[in-house]
Amino acid sequence: MLEELQTLALVGLLVSTYFLTVGCRKISEGIPTESEAISSKVASATEVLDDIANLLNEGLGALSNSLPTQTATSPVEMILSGLISRISPPDIHGTQPEEWTIRQNDSPPTIDTENELD
Repeated sequence: MLEELQTLALVGLLVSTYFLTVGCRKISEGIPTESEAISSKVASATEVLDDIANLLNEGLGALSNSLPTQTATSPVEMILSGLISRISPPDIHGTQPEEWTIRQNDSPPTIDTENELD
């Protein structure tokens, strides 16, 4: 009984090895077409990344023009000056909010509203 089970397991391994080999051949045949698709996607992504890099470069250039000319002597001072320079004055953010009045409802509830709550 044990020998038949071992024989069945070996036949199963042989069949699975065949299908694995066939699958690997299909993968190796599909690699050139997939690599072309990946290359085209990477090329289109690089254009977008170049645009983002240009925008960041322009933004950093504008930020460096607005920074004070004094250089920091320690890393802590550099971090603090970077954080403080990003705080903008409140008048840039907008106008004062409009004042709203709150109405007081001092009237006692009527019988109709008391019945609706039940």
